[in-house]
Amino acid sequence: MKIGILTGTFHPEPGGPPTYLYHLLPALQTRGHVVQVLTYGEPFAHDYGYAVTRLSRRAAIPLRVARFTAAAAALARWSDVLYVQGYTVPLLALRPMFRRRIVTKVVSDFSWEYARRHGLTDLDVTAYQSAPLPLMARLLRALNQRSTALSDAIIVPSDHVARLVRGWGIPAGRVHIIHNAIPDSDLHTADRHRLRRELGLPDDCPLLVTIGRLTPVKGVDVALRALAAVPDAGLVIVGEGEQRGELQAQAAPYGSRVLFAGSQPHDRALRYLRAADVFVLSSHTEGLSHVLLEALAVGTPAVVTAVGGNPEIVTDGVNGLLVPPDAPADLAAAINRLLTAPELADRLAAAGRRRSADFSWSATVARTEAILLGR
Repeated sequence: MKIGILTGTFHPEPGGPPTYLYHLLPALQTRGHVVQVLTYGEPFAHDYGYAVTRLSRRAAIPLRVARFTAAAAALARWSDVLYVQGYTVPLLALRPMFRRRIVTKVVSDFSWEYARRHGLTDLDVTAYQSAPLPLMARLLRALNQRSTALSDAIIVPSDHVARLVRGWGIPAGRVHIIHNAIPDSDLHTADRHRLRRELGLPDDCPLLVTIGRLTPVKGVDVALRALAAVPDAGLVIVGEGEQRGELQAQAAPYGSRVLFAGSQPHDRALRYLRAADVFVLSSHTEGLSHVLLEALAVGTPAVVTAVGGNPEIVTDGVNGLLVPPDAPADLAAAINRLLTAPELADRLAAAGRRRSADFSWSATVARTEAILLGR
């Protein structure tokens, strides 16, 4: 089967969706399928074993979307099935001409993220679904829901996202929950102190790490506010995004206690996770966080916000700690609880490792293939 992949982001860009596709596509190839990818991005020399076409983001948005849609139409003519990673707008033009199967993976409400990022709403993602909104946000919400509904099947990573998608009027029978998963790793056995030396990280203080896009929805500013109540701890922020300058200004009073590590290759990002005493995820919503699964898999205890799919992975006090979103005092209290109670941290880390094993990569690949084939 020839599978055309449409995605807004792709390797080497950071984040869960690029990481997921980077591992999924070779697995599909080993099952006898041929894949091609269309994405945004600048030229990047890498032998993937399949074709990757990147269209620059430097053009104005209308021109950018038009170019992507035209290239997507060409890819559709080649494909037996289209697999769309979140970026559904081109389907408005493609669906009338492409009568074969379209499968979309939805990990969040794109229109809500855009509206939050551009100051069109301050609501959480659940309240946003039915709230009165400014005209632009209403149009975005309708466009996202309409274009997603053009898919024959929709893959979601959590019950939380399934509820959102069903709320868009999409029949439950077309919505398939396939939890995110990560390939096996033995990094949990690596010595934290050795990793810190190799990464150039301080080894004389408690170390926190957060990994993700530097955008408002990820709530890195909340982690920075919490740091004021976590004496002597350092915070490593791995990732890039439009909020970096704002976050650096916010972090300035902390001096060397905060390190902006920038975007990192996936393998190196995992080493940052293992090197830390605590993984912090202070986002305002999550579909089903890859980096949270990775933190549990490498044996780092996690403090995460009780939003989106996070409570589907973490049970508070059992395999991690849950805190409310946008609550730096609660976040700091949970971090301090782990830093001052090593036996609790060890117990949660061990349970987190066991929990991460529930998210089987082989099962994720097999179920995704079955849905692509229409089985």
